[in-house]
Amino acid sequence: MTTYWAELNTENIVQQIITGVDDATIEGIPTGDWYTNFSGVQCVQTYFDTPDVVAAGIGYTYDPITEIFISPYSDKE
Repeated sequence: MTTYWAELNTENIVQQIITGVDDATIEGIPTGDWYTNFSGVQCVQTYFDTPDVVAAGIGYTYDPITEIFISPYSDKE
């Protein structure tokens, strides 16, 4: 199964979505940490197939406290 990872800038704004493997670890390193080390920026897993969960998109902001992605667009757009 494919996993999806949001690459964040220093302000927790999604810059890119990358695909990854569905493994708990890569080379003995937890998967999220491995992608962060590989890309050089913080990576957070996002889910596109989970009901009632906002999937990451370019420009979205990640809230590390609630662990959700917030759309940059208002509900009116």
